[in-house]
Amino acid sequence: MNPHELAPPLDVNFLSDQVQDLLLDPGRSGGRLLQTHLPYNCLPESVRNSGCKIVHVARNPKDTLVSMWHFYNKILKISAPTTTPDGPFPVERAVESFCSGVLPWGPFYENVVGYWEESNRRPKEVLFLKYEELCRYPEEQVRKLASFMGRPFSSMEDGDAEVGKVLRYSSFNRLKELEVNKNGVWELHRLPNNTFFRKGTVGDWKSYLTPQMAERIDQLTQLKLQGTGLSLDDF
Repeated sequence: MNPHELAPPLDVNFLSDQVQDLLLDPGRSGGRLLQTHLPYNCLPESVRNSGCKIVHVARNPKDTLVSMWHFYNKILKISAPTTTPDGPFPVERAVESFCSGVLPWGPFYENVVGYWEESNRRPKEVLFLKYEELCRYPEEQVRKLASFMGRPFSSMEDGDAEVGKVLRYSSFNRLKELEVNKNGVWELHRLPNNTFFRKGTVGDWKSYLTPQMAERIDQLTQLKLQGTGLSLDDF
């Protein structure tokens, strides 16, 4: 199964039979496991006040931009093929949109800061993870996530084995190479599943952004994160 089938995006297909069945009968998938791109302040009060566990994964803004740029160009190429090297949506326009906060789920920085501040206010209910740390210290981050969920791993050898098992099954490379993700289709939007898998690496923005683009984003990052306790160095 594609990850979207296991953790359906609440903000994309919340009226689908899949999500409705999950809400009515949480035991069908082992619990109500949903995903969303929505900023914290756009979540319904029924979610924010429910006591449910919320995990936010933040990523370097430049890598986020490049990842989104590739993703939406893939979608646009399916509906409107083009011979332009950059695709239907040039990187210059992507940078302009990103810096202006014109994104499908709102400005990037407000999204990150909203979950960061809430994780400081309610650390038992909101966990803030960084994509870069997930890549660099996967064992440590999996243990942190398990503890947050109230299901900590043992510190003994069998716990290490279970952590290793989780990492093997959920690794980006393994998921990317699964037949369903190479050749399957997300039925709700008729998107090829391979649309959601590219590189998953840290620092790939260096291959696409000019020094001027990178500097503009870095300056904006410093401005938007000022006084929050977060900084560009965190990514």
